[in-house]
Amino acid sequence: MGAAVAAISSIYSNTEANVLFYIIGLKTTIPHIRKWIENSKLKEIKFKTVEFNPMVLKGKIRQDASRPELLQPLNFVRFYLPLLIQKHEKVIYLDDDVIVQGDIQELYDTKLAPGHAAAFSDDCDLPSTHEMVRSVGMQNTYMGFLDYRKQAIRDLGISPSTCSFNPGVIVANMTEWKHQRITKQLEKWMQRNVE
Repeated sequence: MGAAVAAISSIYSNTEANVLFYIIGLKTTIPHIRKWIENSKLKEIKFKTVEFNPMVLKGKIRQDASRPELLQPLNFVRFYLPLLIQKHEKVIYLDDDVIVQGDIQELYDTKLAPGHAAAFSDDCDLPSTHEMVRSVGMQNTYMGFLDYRKQAIRDLGISPSTCSFNPGVIVANMTEWKHQRITKQLEKWMQRNVE
């Protein structure tokens, strides 16, 4: 929760924009988050809390003993944005470990080309991600995330040296996201990953 509070505070203190925060959490954490905000210097922010039901993930993720922190239910919230936030055409999704150092309005004003559901930051632009992962390759390319020893991965036709993107900051067009059924596509890939 501390990281989320820091992220919200960084946005609130750097903008004059009329920001509505959607704070998404699990049923057990929502009351605690609400109480903390209402009794802090952030009590002036406009916010709504939304409960994420981890049951939507049933059968779609497999346990990974090497990185269990990546399988926490809230890591998948970004996949379900249109189901959680329904009244807005455009949404900015931020991981809770993001600190915003400029005006969030500038990010919101990012133009999305017609037919594009979202904009992401290209990880090859981020110098902090340029670290070699033992026996895998550069962590900022798909080689760092996909197992190219498997034929099914090679059959996807994605070059191992293609830059990955950072899903921790997303500017999304909710209408286009729904139209393209992005959530369903992501769930299909999650199920393929389980297999």
